[in-house]
Amino acid sequence: MGLDKKQALKKLEKITSTIDLKTLNLQLEGVVDDFQLTNKTLRNIAEWALDGKSETEIRNNLELSPYEWEYLKKQCPSMLLVMQHSYAYADIVVAGTLLQTALGGQEYEEEVPIKKKMYEYGKCVGEEIEIIKIKKKTQANPYLLKFLAENKLSENFGDSSKSSGKEHKDLIDAMTEEERKAILEAYKNESN
Repeated sequence: MGLDKKQALKKLEKITSTIDLKTLNLQLEGVVDDFQLTNKTLRNIAEWALDGKSETEIRNNLELSPYEWEYLKKQCPSMLLVMQHSYAYADIVVAGTLLQTALGGQEYEEEVPIKKKMYEYGKCVGEEIEIIKIKKKTQANPYLLKFLAENKLSENFGDSSKSSGKEHKDLIDAMTEEERKAILEAYKNESN
């Protein structure tokens, strides 16, 4: 139900493919030491954001100073767009999981120990514990269903969905015309 991590990463690759890494790395030279932005790095950033890591955690994973991170964000607004979309997709994945949990009916296996008696000539001579697997289904959670209904999950879930329109506008304004056209082209190709 909903969007899984693999599908979200595939959608994010459309955005990352629009970034001119060669030019960007030239701009980073001398300011961000010993750092090359690659497709793998962008994929890692998207995965970390999907996993719910904060910007600070992502910056630490990349081993960048706060100044270097801010410079990178300024030079590559597309990277911020990837992170914002990753956070939004993460919310969708979590929302789908919450809904599945609330509705119940998911099958799972549980290991249960049982005592097994050993007999010899009709007489019990001991016991041993055997582990067996039992298939069960999750029960619906009415409290979670009530929470989801009261909070209109699609509108109010997570902090990233509450980001202001001004932040999004600032992000778009910081992009070059070529980046805007490339992203627009990627979305057009995705819909075809």
